[in-house]
Amino acid sequence: MRMAWRIGAPCLIALALAACSDNGITDPDGPDGTCPVTELLPGEHAVFEGAAAVDCIGLPAAAAGDEYEVVVTPLSRALAFNPMELRITATGQSAASVPAVEVAAAQSVPGGTEIDRAWRAGQYPWDLALRRLEQPLLPAIRANAARPGAGLFAVPAVGDTVEYGFSCITAEDFPNAPSSITGVVRALSGRAVVVEDTAATGSFTGLEYEQIAANFDDPIYDTDVQYFGTPGDIDANGGRVVLLYAAGVNNLSENYNEAFVAGFTCPLDLGFAGGNDAEMFYLMVPDPTGAFTPAAGDGITKDQVRRITDNTVAHEFQHMINAQSGNGGAQDVWINEGLSHIAEEVVGHAVNGFDPGTELGPEELLSTQARVDVFNKYYLNNWFNISQYLDAPGDTAALLNAEDPLDFNTFRMRGSAWMFLRYLLDRYEDGSTAEAARTRALVASSAGDSRDAVTQVFGADFNRLATDWATMLSVEDRSDVTPASALTLASYRVRDVYESQIGTVLNPPSGGYPLVPKLRGLGVASTLDAELFTGTGLYVTLRASAVAPATELRLVAPGTGATLAESVQPRVTIVRID
Repeated sequence: MRMAWRIGAPCLIALALAACSDNGITDPDGPDGTCPVTELLPGEHAVFEGAAAVDCIGLPAAAAGDEYEVVVTPLSRALAFNPMELRITATGQSAASVPAVEVAAAQSVPGGTEIDRAWRAGQYPWDLALRRLEQPLLPAIRANAARPGAGLFAVPAVGDTVEYGFSCITAEDFPNAPSSITGVVRALSGRAVVVEDTAATGSFTGLEYEQIAANFDDPIYDTDVQYFGTPGDIDANGGRVVLLYAAGVNNLSENYNEAFVAGFTCPLDLGFAGGNDAEMFYLMVPDPTGAFTPAAGDGITKDQVRRITDNTVAHEFQHMINAQSGNGGAQDVWINEGLSHIAEEVVGHAVNGFDPGTELGPEELLSTQARVDVFNKYYLNNWFNISQYLDAPGDTAALLNAEDPLDFNTFRMRGSAWMFLRYLLDRYEDGSTAEAARTRALVASSAGDSRDAVTQVFGADFNRLATDWATMLSVEDRSDVTPASALTLASYRVRDVYESQIGTVLNPPSGGYPLVPKLRGLGVASTLDAELFTGTGLYVTLRASAVAPATELRLVAPGTGATLAESVQPRVTIVRID
C-alpha cells in the first residue's frame, strides 16, 4: 500500500447503583422527592455509574460563586461515537424547550517547529502500519527471541562492511527507496553496533558515531530495559542492537516539508523471511544539501537528525522489547504506543536526573539550555500530543483503539495514552524503580486485552481508573480546588507547563491550558448534545452567578430523551470547587 502522507489535525450492563462517592453525602429524598441530592464540600467529588448516572443527579441550591466541574465519560468497549444529551435544569423544571448546544468540533492547535510537525505527520502513520504488520507475527517473534542466537553474525569490528536488506520497504509503497543497503561499521559499544550507509559516507564523524553508541548504551538502552524488559539476541552479537544510518530512510518521504519518517524497527527482522535476523533500527541521515530527501529545503542538519533519531530510538526500542518479551496484554496499539511515549519521557528523565512524581514545571524542565535541548528531544512530542487531545477530548479514540477516525496521525490517541499511563504510574508508585516494575508487568501481562492488563497490574477496575483520569485533567494543578489525591498528577504541574513558553509554542498565540470546559449556570435550564468517543470526556463547568435553585442533571438519548443504551456505560463525576 502506498503511504499517503498528509498532516491531519495539526502540530482527539447498566448497573442499578447509587452514587459511588468518595466524600459526598446523597440525600435519597431530594428537593422534590424525585431526584437525589448530592452534598459535597469543597474539593470533594462523587462518581455516578449505571442507573445513577442517567436517571437524575441533584445538586443543592447554590450561593453566588458556587461552582462544580462535571465530567461525563462513556466506557463501552466498542469503537464508536456515543451520542448523548446532558440536560441541566432547576428542580422540577423541564428542559424540553431549551435549544441544544453542540459540543465544539476539534480546533487547530499548531505546535512546534515545521520539522517537528512534518516528522510526526509521517512517523506516526508509518509506526501504525508497522504495528499492524507485527500483530500476527507476535507469537513467532517471541519464540524466535527465546531461542539461543543462531550465530548468523560474528560481532563486527569497526571498519567492517556489512550488507542489509531494507526490510518492511516495498517499491510499491516507497518507489524512491533502495531494496538493500551496504554499510560500514563506524562504532561499537557494549550495546550498539553503529553502521553508516556507504551512500551517505561522512554523515557523522567517527567521534560523533562513538557518542551515538554511548548515548544508546546509557541512557536509552539502560532505561528502556529497566522499564520494559530485555530484548532478544537473535543474531548472537553479544546482545547489541544495530543502529543503521541509511539514506534510504530519507527516501521514504515524497515531500520532506509535509511528512517524513525519522526511523523505525521492522518486525520482519526478528526472524522472518524478508528480514535481516537482527535487532536493528533504520535511521535517517543528515542531508545538508537535500541530496537524499525530496523537498528538503535548506537541508537536514546533524543536530536535527540527532534530536529526532535519539527520540525515535527510545520510542521504537520499547516496541522491539514488547514484541520480543511481551505476552500480549500490552500489545493493543493504544497502550503499546502509550508505553513508547513513556519511554521517551523516562529517557529524558534519566538525562536530566529527574525522579518521576516530583511536580516538574517549566522552571525545572527549561532551567538551562541543556535541559531545553533535552525537552525538545524527549518531552516535546508528548506535550504536543496531549495538547491536541485536551483541545478536543470527545473527538478522540482514546484508551481503546488503534486509530482515531478524526485524526489520521494519531496525535490525540497517543497523547491520551501517554498521559493515562503517566497518571497510573504516579497514582500507584513512587520513584523510577517501583514504577518501572509496573511497566514491565504491563509488558509481561498475558491478560486478554489491554484494559484487563491495566486492571491486573494496577489492581483496580479499569473503568474507575479511566473515569478518575478524565476528571483529573479538569481539576489537576488548579489554584481554586484541592481535589482528592486520586484526581491529581504527581509528576507535573500541568497548567504551569502550558502557561509557560511551552504553551505559547503548542497552543498559540496566547498559550494556556488547552482544555476549556463548557460553561453553564447552576439552576439554569440548558442542554448539551455530545458525541463522545469511548474513553473520552465531556467537560462542563456549572457556576452560580447569583443565588440559584437546586440543579438536576440527566443523561438521555439525544432528541428523544429516552434512556441511554446500556452499552454506552456512562459515568459522571462531579467535583465541588473550593
